[in-house]
Amino acid sequence: MKSNKVIVLYLLLLVAHVAHIFEETWGRFWILNHVGLGWYLSLNWVLFCIPVMLFYFVLMHKTWAYRLSIVYAAFMALQGIGHNFMTIITGNYFDGFAGGYTGIGLLIIGPVLIYYLLKEIQTR
Repeated sequence: MKSNKVIVLYLLLLVAHVAHIFEETWGRFWILNHVGLGWYLSLNWVLFCIPVMLFYFVLMHKTWAYRLSIVYAAFMALQGIGHNFMTIITGNYFDGFAGGYTGIGLLIIGPVLIYYLLKEIQTR
C-alpha cells in the first residue's frame, strides 16, 4: 500500500519539477540572462533525466534508489523554499526569482515523499 503512495507522490513531484522549470522559463529566472535559454533548458533536461532514472529503479525496489530519491525530494523542497524566500526578500519575480508558485508544490510534495520513502526503506 505504501509503495502505491510512493509512486503517486513521485509522479507528482516529477510533474511539479517540469512545471517549475516552465515557470522559471516563463518568469525569466535570472540565470537565463547569463546562460541563455538553450543552455538552461538543456541543462535542466539532463538534470531531469536523473530523477526519472531514479524513479525507474524505485519501481524495481532498489534500496539505493530510495535513498537517492530522498536527496532529490529534499533538493526540490529546498528549491521551493529558496525561490519563495528570494522573491520575498528581493521583491523580484519577473527577471528575478521566478519559480515561487510551483515552489509551493515542491515544498509540500517533497517532504511527504521523503516520509513515504523512509517508510519503504524501513520495511525492506
